[in-house]
Amino acid sequence: MTNIKIPTHFMGVPVNSATLERVLKGTASAPKTQTPQVPAQNATPQNGYIFVPSIGLYVAKQRTLQGSDWYNCHKQLLANGERMPTIPEFVEFLKYLRANPTGVKDAPQSEVESILDDILTVKAPYSGEWLDADFKVKGKLMSKKLYINYNHELKGGNLEPKNSELLEESLMKDMTPGIDLDSWLNNPTKQGLPQKKISKGNLYYWYPRDDDNSVAGFVANSDGASLYCDGTPGGRGAGLGVRAIRRGSP
Repeated sequence: MTNIKIPTHFMGVPVNSATLERVLKGTASAPKTQTPQVPAQNATPQNGYIFVPSIGLYVAKQRTLQGSDWYNCHKQLLANGERMPTIPEFVEFLKYLRANPTGVKDAPQSEVESILDDILTVKAPYSGEWLDADFKVKGKLMSKKLYINYNHELKGGNLEPKNSELLEESLMKDMTPGIDLDSWLNNPTKQGLPQKKISKGNLYYWYPRDDDNSVAGFVANSDGASLYCDGTPGGRGAGLGVRAIRRGSP
């Protein structure tokens, strides 16, 4: 099991939760329910991708488009016939790799370990990846509610979500130190977020904000790993990219 330490630094700089939040927001230089896809049987291998049976999709082994913000990552992926993973899809990808440490169908053990290391293990410089979740407020005055938008597509040059759902009950406070990785992966909400009642652990967590300017991502730095749902979509950094999702011919 990958050991995740509690972050005290980000990109080599001492941080507290507020500082890390600002870094993730880019101020530092440098269906109704997200139901898994029907698994395809005997999926055809694709170079550079791992087929995840529980969602019936191919997930890229490597992050790409480093240095691009959330918007541009979406647009470039969509132009290439790919897309950004939703939070539940990212959860299923992680679960699949961690449940198969001796290798999966599309990758030997050494490659699986390398991918998990890239996502979870403490390191410098940092690595991070955008996730397809955009949090927006709808309603007026006292009736305002927070929604999660996902499965974005391009319409007239603009990003629009295919799905927009009322955010279901989930953990709505920052955990720094944080939540247990296994508790999150094994029992997320249908929208992929940590449950309101979740075991404590070393995975940092920043909850979705109601500022109409928050998106999700996952980052590992020199001291730990973090699931954040309050990143600014215009933020960018040399280590921040995206892991492409694509469908394929079974």
